[in-house]
Amino acid sequence: MEVTWVLLAAALLPLLPPGRAAAPLPTLAPPLSMVLAGQRRQLVVCVVSDLAPGSGHTVWISGGNGSALHSFAYGVSQEDGGTVCTVSLLPDDLLDEGDLSCHVGPNRTAPDHSSSPIHITVPPAGTSAALLVAARVVLLKVALCDALLTSVLLARC
Repeated sequence: MEVTWVLLAAALLPLLPPGRAAAPLPTLAPPLSMVLAGQRRQLVVCVVSDLAPGSGHTVWISGGNGSALHSFAYGVSQEDGGTVCTVSLLPDDLLDEGDLSCHVGPNRTAPDHSSSPIHITVPPAGTSAALLVAARVVLLKVALCDALLTSVLLARC
């Protein structure tokens, strides 16, 4: 579902008329879960539109405590009206819950504009494994029930 929102935002940004907004507009997408090097990680993407190529502004993503997360940015595109995309992998030591925001400013200590914060929750590591085991047990029971019913129907014929 989150991938759909990111793709939709990326597709609609070029349709916006250039220069319409008076200031850069940072938009933060909800985190995407992925498996990287055998570990479940979360990726967060910030898209900033209407950022002038020569402005010298920085785009960064911060946690709830205001500290900047390690991220990398794709450069300003003049064709797309000054669109910048910043991507960050959420660190493993991030708290179980917190807020993330995307910022634009002359440096990483003085944001001029910020996105609305999004609240994130990181599920405990054992939750995914327990859910997978429960799904396998249910599927096994369905398969056994199906085999039993099939054998009863074949025995009647």
